[in-house]
Amino acid sequence: MKPIALLVLLGLQAAPAAKPAVPVEPVTAILDLFKEYRLVGLGEGPHNNLEAHRFRLALIRDPRFPTVVNDIVVEMGTARYQEAMDRFVRGEAVPPSELRQFWEDTTVPNTGADKPMYEEFYTAVRNVNRALPRQRQIRVLGGEPPIAWESVKGGADLRRWWRQRDPHAVAVIKREVLARNRRALVIYGDGHFQGRGFAPLSITVGVERAGEKIFTISTSFVDLKRFQPDIATWRVPSFARLKDTVIGTQFYARFYPMPPHPGWNTVLMHDQFDGILYMGAVKPTMQMLPKKLCDDQAYMKKRLARLALAPDQRAKPAEQLRRYCAGLEG
Repeated sequence: MKPIALLVLLGLQAAPAAKPAVPVEPVTAILDLFKEYRLVGLGEGPHNNLEAHRFRLALIRDPRFPTVVNDIVVEMGTARYQEAMDRFVRGEAVPPSELRQFWEDTTVPNTGADKPMYEEFYTAVRNVNRALPRQRQIRVLGGEPPIAWESVKGGADLRRWWRQRDPHAVAVIKREVLARNRRALVIYGDGHFQGRGFAPLSITVGVERAGEKIFTISTSFVDLKRFQPDIATWRVPSFARLKDTVIGTQFYARFYPMPPHPGWNTVLMHDQFDGILYMGAVKPTMQMLPKKLCDDQAYMKKRLARLALAPDQRAKPAEQLRRYCAGLEG
């Protein structure tokens, strides 16, 4: 008996064949999502890549953005210095030494958030707000928990803060966005949006357990042509929905080879992400730490001390930073 006939006999329906993913212009597509969802999660792709950064700037600078989005929730910002960021994006004068704590003092001890792109992004929000009345101005919300670095004495202390990262982001979203009937773009590393079915503490799972849907977008540099050859003709960047598509029905592990949780290699891409921002099958351009920070003695003292507290010292992160900065002198 043929498989389809057997399914009919059993009263079951055959799963529909996967359809090709369809590319659309990404800025308009993402803004249109806010007609259906109060929350849209946009993955950064690899942290510090310039291609995705430039796209995010184009997105928030689109004149339609402040008509559909109230808040931007960011991974590269700590709630401890929320008040300073609020003042900054409103256009008030904030001393640079105070403002930079927002991104320099997250729970992550490395230099990831110290790249100039993040300050450039927050400055772009400030500039967008200049043309807006106060009631329509965009707010930037730090999703990272308000870690008190002065109380962190070792890896065990740091792990306790790390366990709060995604739950804290969910709490911020519930309190500052959903409870106020606002809409937010949530910008985090892609891994924070995974987890449906296998990662109980992720942002996506936490939000959806609270009864709110979030549309999640993977920012991808994967060579998608191996799944769907006509992607070679797509414009870069392009956006596509994933549900029941040739791309969406691939195993999730083919896009994210690092196993974040048990079960990551048994789920499909469209179960974890609802859409994809395709950046082309290229190696992303990574922004590096600028020399001026290497030359800043106060900054280096702080960053080296925090790297020394990282639980995993096998890669000698503090020594890596010293070598990197020394190489800039040559």
